[in-house]
Amino acid sequence: MKVFEVKDLSFKIRNRHILNNVSFELEKGHWLLIAGPNGAGKSTLLKIASGLWKKQQGIVKIWGKEIEKYHIHDLARKMAVLSASFYPMYNINVYEFIKLGIYSRTNFFAFYSKKTKRDIELAIEITETKDFLKKGILELSQGELQRVRVAKILAQNPEIMAFDEPLSHLDIKHKIWLLELLAKLRASGKTIITVIHDFPISYPYPDEFLLLKNGNIIFQGSREREKAVIEAFKEAFDINLYLSDNFLLPLKE
Repeated sequence: MKVFEVKDLSFKIRNRHILNNVSFELEKGHWLLIAGPNGAGKSTLLKIASGLWKKQQGIVKIWGKEIEKYHIHDLARKMAVLSASFYPMYNINVYEFIKLGIYSRTNFFAFYSKKTKRDIELAIEITETKDFLKKGILELSQGELQRVRVAKILAQNPEIMAFDEPLSHLDIKHKIWLLELLAKLRASGKTIITVIHDFPISYPYPDEFLLLKNGNIIFQGSREREKAVIEAFKEAFDINLYLSDNFLLPLKE
């Protein structure tokens, strides 16, 4: 069943083409990894596909309905996005910040329901952020803040979770922890989209890959096409790679 559809998406800034007729589909419970070198158009694609940026050309559908036709709360029940950049303007309490995930998909009064409390407590438990709850978000390290931001997404509990560089600022332990968490969410039926630079350690996890270069798709397909996937990564990053214990690593020349 198609949960997410993007068709002929194009975008340009000052006559510079950032995306060129990009199309892809994603089934329920699948994980798509979007990768490519700097400037390939990855983050732009995610921002437009998730409705954060207005598209210039193309179609984006969630469950067969064009994204523009969703009410903001209805869209928040369908999809949540963790952006790559986050600059908090004030020192909101961590617990209150996580609760904002609930508010985005419902209304103020839902803050006080038993289900809301359970959703928040589960998000805190999963992300191991209990020790931060009384702090303000400006008091956190970048790695702690990233985990708190993930907790907010989990509290929102949407059908589609999109993450732009979710491994940023995390130590290697928590990078693997987050990848394993996303795998569990996918196994539970969530649909996952990630834009990730750390593809060597991320390679074993997704079901599908979409590789961009200069705003164009150079590969799109299942991880089962292992040889084709590896060759596409080599082309995208102009680097020799090899597979070792299911991790995609650079080949020392």
